[in-house]
Amino acid sequence: MRRTRGIVALMVVHGSVDAIPVPEPRLRTGRGAPVLLLHGFLLTWQSWGAVIDDLAGDHDVFAPTLPGHFGGPPARQPATIPGLVDHVEAMLDEVGWRTAHLVGNSLGGWIACELAARGRATTLTAIAPAGFWPDRPTAETLIRKFRSFGPLVGLNTADGLPVMPNMLRSLLIPLLAHQPAVVPNRLANAMAATPAHCTIIKDLAEDPAIPAGFTKLPELDLPITILRPEHDRIIPPHFYAPDAFTGHPTLTDRPLPGVGHVPMLEAPTLIASEIRKSIGRA
Repeated sequence: MRRTRGIVALMVVHGSVDAIPVPEPRLRTGRGAPVLLLHGFLLTWQSWGAVIDDLAGDHDVFAPTLPGHFGGPPARQPATIPGLVDHVEAMLDEVGWRTAHLVGNSLGGWIACELAARGRATTLTAIAPAGFWPDRPTAETLIRKFRSFGPLVGLNTADGLPVMPNMLRSLLIPLLAHQPAVVPNRLANAMAATPAHCTIIKDLAEDPAIPAGFTKLPELDLPITILRPEHDRIIPPHFYAPDAFTGHPTLTDRPLPGVGHVPMLEAPTLIASEIRKSIGRA
């Protein structure tokens, strides 16, 4: 059931009904230099998994759930990329961070880039970032991919419930992780429950900012690290402009071997290490 019908989400997993608690809207933990973690589309801050615990050993980690996502605040209607960026920037102001080490995955990577363009980043680490399309048709292909999730998660169905809730985990986790079997069971269940509670799928699919992508990379003058998973099934290599990351004097672009689109789920130690390397460039 949806959050509006109770305090838990119900999800059918392997023939049984599991109760998935609604996550807190944000998590802040640790002490040290400020680090902002931004999750991808349809997910929550929980997708960062053990990366949060690792970084919290010597950093002040802030991981919010984006508006319109499971457990997050309501989104301004209609939800747009600029509107999401405005919301996250307001949260930075709220916690008193003029700048922070910005880390984002997928949609979160695009939002982190936009925040960096507004002068809010000390360093920028974008993991499988959205918004670097080679052309408009590529962006439209990705939009169609996310629209295809609609019936599976209850969008456009008569009762607003998923058509095949027992299939969500088996379909979604292999899209997010190259090795689904190594994703902790509780984390896999939590991630599979989130798409049915995302209320901004339609809005973002119609956002005119999506086809244009992120256009301000040449203007950024700070340490930037782009990490691209080897086995990304959501944003594969041909979804990036061929020269998107070349020629920038402070940008490092490197592959992440052996992982999928949300690599934190399956390789948190690797991702925490990569984030520390990126932060170290400051």
